[in-house]
Amino acid sequence: MNSNKPFKTWGKNRSVRLSGYDYSTDRPVHVTLCTEKKQSFFESNTNAEIVVNELTRSADQLGYRILCYCLMPDHLHIVLSPGQSGCPLSRFLNIFKGRSSTILRNKGGLTKVWQRSAFDHVIRSDENLRHIVKYIVNNPVRRRIADRAEQYPFAAWFDTEIGRYV
Repeated sequence: MNSNKPFKTWGKNRSVRLSGYDYSTDRPVHVTLCTEKKQSFFESNTNAEIVVNELTRSADQLGYRILCYCLMPDHLHIVLSPGQSGCPLSRFLNIFKGRSSTILRNKGGLTKVWQRSAFDHVIRSDENLRHIVKYIVNNPVRRRIADRAEQYPFAAWFDTEIGRYV
């Protein structure tokens, strides 16, 4: 084996979804969406506001529950659940990514905004949901973008929604 090549355990067609899981089930899922080539599109407040607005708009229209989100310069973390919508996660992500990309292309001239697909983690019943939310919304503090999570304008958590699942 050539030691100059990075070791990979997956191919281009690896699945990023949990095999056999019904992603329309009312259970929180932590989703991470990365920008194309990890570009820092969301250092711009205008771009960040567009993404947050489209995230909440898509959730409202599709009946999704957002427990928290944190938009970093080059990626987005969301903990959300389909609630009783029956809408699978893939449909939600396609609509949200499509809408936000279209607006960013039209207003900001960005061509490709999001990487293909997304990474998700279905939050298990034995995991501490509040701990996961706290970890996510503290991303800007760890990256030294904000002194406190409450100061960062592009992160939020919703205790009422979190309370449904704890």
